[in-house]
Order: sequence, then C-alpha cells, then structure tokens
Amino acid sequence: MISIIRLSSQERKERICDSVIAQLDELQESLKDKGLPLYLTKRAKHEDVSLFVHTVDPNFLGDFIAESLSRIEHVTGIWLIPLIQPIFYPLPKDTKHMKRFAISLKVFTNHLKDVYRNIATAKLPEGLKLAYLAYTFHLFEDSLQFSILTENEETLRNYLTDVVEKIPGVLRTTVNLIERTRPLVSYERWREYSSKHGIVPSWDENSMIGQFQK
Repeated sequence: MISIIRLSSQERKERICDSVIAQLDELQESLKDKGLPLYLTKRAKHEDVSLFVHTVDPNFLGDFIAESLSRIEHVTGIWLIPLIQPIFYPLPKDTKHMKRFAISLKVFTNHLKDVYRNIATAKLPEGLKLAYLAYTFHLFEDSLQFSILTENEETLRNYLTDVVEKIPGVLRTTVNLIERTRPLVSYERWREYSSKHGIVPSWDENSMIGQFQK
C-alpha cells in the first residue's frame, strides 16, 4: 500500500524536509523489509511536506509513524492519506521542464466509481500527462486525487473547467502546485523491492527510469 504522510511543524517549518532526508537511513532501518520511502514533495502555499511510503503490511504503518516519523526533529503534526486502488501512468523521461500538480475531487458518493473510471481512461489534451490516480477519502469532501504534469498551467485549468468539472458527480476540484519533488530511492532499488514483494508497477520501465534519482 502506498500512503502519503504529510508532516507539519509549528516552528522551523522550512527544516522539515532536511530533517527527513537527514534521517532517511534510520527511517529505512525502522521499516526494514516491510516498507520503502519513495519520495518527498512540497506543495506551494502549504507549510507541510508529503512523504510517499510503500508498506507491505498497512498495520505496520502505525508503528512507523508513532515510533519513527513522530520523533523527527521539528515535526509536530502528521496527516495520513492512503492511496487506494492507485494507477500509475508512464511519464516522459525528462520532466524537468514540466510543472507537477495534485488535484483533489469532491464527488457525490454514488458517482465515485464512474468518476474514477472516467479519469482513469480519459484522453488528455496535448501537453498534459497523468502521473497517478487513486481513491483517498482523506476528507468528507475529497475522495479522489490525481497528479498531472504539464508545461502550461492554463491548459490544465481549461481541462479541469471544461472536462473534469462537467463529469456527472464531480462537485469541486482543488488544485495544488507541487513546487518540489525529491526522490528517496533509486529506480533499481524500487524494481528490486517491488519484485520481491510481488508488486507490479503499472508504469513502463524505460519511461520511469528518469523519474528516479541515479
């Protein structure tokens, strides 16, 4: 299971990311062979950072948060967002020129499956690349989240207004620019780990190599 763990601080907010990276070895040691930190992201206009983690046993996540993440210097708040039934999509090898956005959807409950399928199979306009889609149920209002890469924010805004917000059941879209992304694992390590635990990534290997640190 892949989860987004958001970490916040009442003081020294700018140091959380550095603190997580500084303790990466200790975090991996606490996970042992039951999980793997994948990457860190920072949302624009938000003071928290998001740690993406895969765990083989979701029950192990509680101990990891309570015994390890909670002790990281400057961390005073933790918010867990599970990625349920995630789909990952092939991305271009070079995305340095593209901006990454996370979009949350407020959806009528009896339209959830149809909206999920609609987003999953949508043909995006030229210039938009879908990175992942998942149920999250992280708020009463927000139950789906997907990530898009684009060079042109206006193209994304038009797509959301003209297409996504007109899907039956969609009540609201919330857009967050991801201003920083820091991979925490090499592609080779993720491939070894995913193979060991029977995880079949739904992305193309050659396309994804460029998304991980060398």
